[in-house]
Amino acid sequence: MTMKLDRRLFLATGGTAAGLALAGGMPRARAATREVVVGTWGGDYERLMKKFVAPLAAKQGVRFVADVGNAPARKTKLIAQSHLPTNSMDIACLSNDDMAEVAALHTLADINETQVPNIANVFPNLRKPYAIPHIYSALVLVYNPAIVPKPNSYADLWKPDYAGKIGFSDILYIYNIIAAAEAHGGKPGNFDAAKKPLLALRDKVKIYPSNEAVANALHSTEIGVTVMWKARAFQWAKNGVPVKFSVPDEGATPVVFEAAMTRNANNPKGAEAFLNAMLDPQAQLGFAEAMGYLPTVSNAKLPKKLDEELGFTEAQRKNFFIPDEAYMIKTTSQWLDWWRQDFRG
Repeated sequence: MTMKLDRRLFLATGGTAAGLALAGGMPRARAATREVVVGTWGGDYERLMKKFVAPLAAKQGVRFVADVGNAPARKTKLIAQSHLPTNSMDIACLSNDDMAEVAALHTLADINETQVPNIANVFPNLRKPYAIPHIYSALVLVYNPAIVPKPNSYADLWKPDYAGKIGFSDILYIYNIIAAAEAHGGKPGNFDAAKKPLLALRDKVKIYPSNEAVANALHSTEIGVTVMWKARAFQWAKNGVPVKFSVPDEGATPVVFEAAMTRNANNPKGAEAFLNAMLDPQAQLGFAEAMGYLPTVSNAKLPKKLDEELGFTEAQRKNFFIPDEAYMIKTTSQWLDWWRQDFRG
């Protein structure tokens, strides 16, 4: 969900027919309707949207229509159609990194809080003017207690106890860099502090091509610790991987799956009603119980056991390390080059 779009081609088209063809064609004409088209992921996400959110929106006369695809295709379509009278999507769902990128291109409408009243319950550090936070998790230390002692901070990974027992997921390269930066005094708008410590750690770390490969390595005891989304590690534990979680003292970095109304939405009123339904506490709880991702609203109370397994305390939420959006947009591709050429080799 965090793949980056090379958008230069689409910006170069200037919204022309060529660009629109690359984006999947011209938006289809829609008569005045309460239909709301939501650009979203398929699989469990779409299924749970139909199960928990669509019925709430239907009570407001809004009919949910899913436009299923991967995030790069959705970003392409959003950008290519942004200068048309209407967009084929009323709502786009993206991760926070991807959403920040398309927001910077003025493709989204700001949230009208009077029309999306449930936004009042959103945790303050997850609020943005251009998108609602739908579900979230955060980067934590995930470890096999039979292999390594419990780590309490990212900085612990540089201790001898963990040498040769650390595994990183290659696709989470920017978050591995963020963890290293946090451990060594980095700031939300500058990760340079990560470079020297990561290079010092390079020979003591194994790199795996995917999150699933990291899970297999933990299960086989090839490694003893990694950094990973708590929701993903929760799913691993349910599937028999012998892991526990530790929230780093430096502050966990959240990943938020967001939803936003397109600037040129065909049905803005319906889109606002649907966004409000996405923030309904019961709908949020349904996603948490099924996927392991947390509610973003304070009035969705998790059952005690689930909260202990998935949740973060108020103090931990206040301590979240939230990277600067402008810095991420500007430097992520540069960090990818550094990761591939200097660290991974």
